[in-house]
Amino acid sequence: MYPGSSLKTRLSNLMLHQNISNHLRPFLMLTAGLVIGFGFSLQLRHIDCGFRVSFPSGFFHRREEEYVMVPTRISSKDDSTLAAQLYNETRVLCWVLTSPANHAKKAIHIHKTWGKRCNKLLFMSSEGDKALDSIKLPVKEGRGNLWNKTREAMKYIYDNHLNDADWFLKTDDDTYVIMENLRVFLYPLDTRAPVYFGCKFKKFVRQGYMSGGAGYVMSKEALTRFMEKAYPNDKICSKRAGAEDKQMGICLQNVGVVAGDSRDEHKRGRFFPSQPEGHLIPKSESHWYWRYIFYKTDDGLACCSDYAVSFHYIQPSSMYVLDYFIYNVRPFGIFKENETLPAKRNMSELLDKWRNEKSDNPL
Repeated sequence: MYPGSSLKTRLSNLMLHQNISNHLRPFLMLTAGLVIGFGFSLQLRHIDCGFRVSFPSGFFHRREEEYVMVPTRISSKDDSTLAAQLYNETRVLCWVLTSPANHAKKAIHIHKTWGKRCNKLLFMSSEGDKALDSIKLPVKEGRGNLWNKTREAMKYIYDNHLNDADWFLKTDDDTYVIMENLRVFLYPLDTRAPVYFGCKFKKFVRQGYMSGGAGYVMSKEALTRFMEKAYPNDKICSKRAGAEDKQMGICLQNVGVVAGDSRDEHKRGRFFPSQPEGHLIPKSESHWYWRYIFYKTDDGLACCSDYAVSFHYIQPSSMYVLDYFIYNVRPFGIFKENETLPAKRNMSELLDKWRNEKSDNPL
């Protein structure tokens, strides 16, 4: 507006400026937002927020029935002093029963997730694999050869790694294990005792036997007895084909190895032969699990220990999901009391108790 202009002209100019301002305002606001956002993102690049949000051990893409690893793992800084102490004081050798067809589809994902927390990790197969560092056993593949493969895997461990661990854990290549929970369970127990643990079934073997899929862990003494007394004697430990876990249960019972109770103080299980949802969601009484389980067991949220050890039938993708939720996710504002290591147990009393106990499962 200029001095001396008419009122009409002034009003016309004012309206023109107002229209221009209304059209420019959204553009100016967008431009300012982009500049501020870009500057803020540059600042974030130099800030360590104290946590990492990424899929553990690499995310992966499916391509022609094979999982291709894309390394994206950023290691967590949340190291536990007790977990580190247990790692050194309760040494566990993990061995995984696998096959050439499953090296890249299943076994490699154990190698990238929970297997890293074993003191020693071995993959037992009929073929060697550099990527997996698998052990080539003198066996043929096929379900009918699982028992023979297990026998030969035990022999390999006994001959080469007996003194590398205190406990020896067998799993399938679709089993997920929380190693810290396994170690704290084993910590108070004596590896010189002839005992093994897992998900205890009641059929076929008088004292019960451990589910192969859920995984079972045996003491050094149990492994030694199996190799020195059971393995060479076909009369007490058959070499004929059969269910691997049942055959192992028969052989161990025949050499005085006790099938122990791995439940927690609330009588909740630690080893599970199905996925988490398979135990959290109630099953019908006709389900095979209820007919096999040694101990009377609740379903729903009461099924499982807070310190659960293993779950079976875990898909490769779910290995990473479990790893992420167990080791990375933290619910803010919810704290448990300080954890302490359990006291050492009297193994003679425990072995006597477990050796003579009867199933309380009425089904």
